[in-house]
Amino acid sequence: MPYDPTPAVSNVLHPIFDMNVPEGFLADQIKRRMAKHMQIDEMRLLSVIGGNQIGRLTYQNPVEASVPVKAQVGLQQILSADTSQGVFEFLVETYFESGISGVQPKVLVPDLDKLTGSRKTMLSSDLIVKSGADEYVHLAQNEFLCMEAARIAGMETPPFWLSGGGDLFVMERFDLNSTGRLGFEDMAVLLGLNKDPHDNYKYSQSYETLAAVINHVCAQGDPLRELERFFSSVCLSVMVRNGDAHLKNFGVIYTHPGARETVQLAPVFDVTTTTVYENYNPKSGRSLVDRTLAIKMNKVKTYPDRQQLMEFGRKHCGVEKPWVIIERIAEAMSEALVAHQARIDIELFSAMQAEWDGGRAMALHDSIGTGMKRKPIAKKPL
Repeated sequence: MPYDPTPAVSNVLHPIFDMNVPEGFLADQIKRRMAKHMQIDEMRLLSVIGGNQIGRLTYQNPVEASVPVKAQVGLQQILSADTSQGVFEFLVETYFESGISGVQPKVLVPDLDKLTGSRKTMLSSDLIVKSGADEYVHLAQNEFLCMEAARIAGMETPPFWLSGGGDLFVMERFDLNSTGRLGFEDMAVLLGLNKDPHDNYKYSQSYETLAAVINHVCAQGDPLRELERFFSSVCLSVMVRNGDAHLKNFGVIYTHPGARETVQLAPVFDVTTTTVYENYNPKSGRSLVDRTLAIKMNKVKTYPDRQQLMEFGRKHCGVEKPWVIIERIAEAMSEALVAHQARIDIELFSAMQAEWDGGRAMALHDSIGTGMKRKPIAKKPL
């Protein structure tokens, strides 16, 4: 985006295609089911997902007919199921052909509750269903609480839910509206970056660079509004201690690549408190908590203090009163903790509350330490 008539010749996928290649959990699911029957490469993965991915692009083998997605389970059944993990395993088995990024177990699912009469198929899935499974302790609850803080703070979020058992996080896709599918490009695409074997690309660049990209691509719309939204999102990640706010967790949506005036920042998504988990380092053989940002701010990955955060807001996002946003998010975090304590695992709640207290204190007051040290709840990597 925008259209570029210049021919592009490359021996790797273009970034906009690269964005849709299944990775992590879903890529493993597809390969496990299909490797016996065919050679699996990136183009084959794209043809498998077809149009079942985020954004307006679709991929189809010219000799294979596209098949509509059949809805078998509704949102209410997913949320009320007695055995959430059993439901998730069924959804994965049924809808594994999804193109959605991230290593977390997740799948795109059509919502049967939205279909009427005898109609059971739809052009695309409209729900994202996530599970922490055994590898990620209470991750669904973690994301739900973080997203609730964002919602209460007035940030734009897709509708989302936590299942009754607390095992599944469900969110509506933000790239669908009443007229069809919106375009979506994450920051890695907008910067023209390709994947690398170790995923270093999505942890490159800086939040200052992302602000400049947003200012450029939203120039014909309302760039100041979008930059303020971006600043709010960065503040949230800093304050809830989300150390995974990388390039693929920010992006823009638009109606058409030629309609530059419609470009705006995508709603908040994929926010978790990462500092309640340990990361295993195979080189050292140790498990440690990563207390750094995903990408740089002010040339370092250290969490910013209040003055650094406000300076980022003023200088790079054009926010006149950054402290107002910081205080609003801090209040929303407190409200989310009070409102949902009963739904969150006791140990996770205690861990997140401690991390949030440290994040809020650092953002609200000057000369506060770099973070609260505490025992993590699990030795599993995010």
